[in-house]
Amino acid sequence: MSDEVARVRELREAKRHEDHLAAACACVARAPGDVLAQIEAAYGLDRAGEEQRALVHYEAARRLGVPASEHRHFTVGYGSTLRNVGRHEDSVAVFAEAAARHPDYPPFAAFLALALESAGRPREALATLLRLTLQVAPHDAFDGYERALTEYQRGLVRR
Repeated sequence: MSDEVARVRELREAKRHEDHLAAACACVARAPGDVLAQIEAAYGLDRAGEEQRALVHYEAARRLGVPASEHRHFTVGYGSTLRNVGRHEDSVAVFAEAAARHPDYPPFAAFLALALESAGRPREALATLLRLTLQVAPHDAFDGYERALTEYQRGLVRR
């Protein structure tokens, strides 16, 4: 990571959002081929509510190759932005792939459920949330109803 991108990231982490956005946009203007600069610009614009503009940078970062260390947060930001601008099926695709590749990361399934609901697929959304809940809840949290809830979840998927 370049020193400039590191300083931009520090601004974001310090919650200096306006400064971060200005610095991120300046950084990406100077180094459009820097994937981390593109990611910082996407995050800054996303945070500022400029999601259409953020998509330009998310998609540039994807083309450049998002580093593995950035993948989780990047995917949540990118997929959520797709959903927020009305690209629901694209959002579903991003989160479905991520959830399949990383079933141990609950945010992917949670955001997949939101994308499914936005895409007009409420049964799949409910099934996804129910599966996630059963997966992350303590073993005895459902007082013996785990089997029944699992069958209901499977039924939602089959319909």
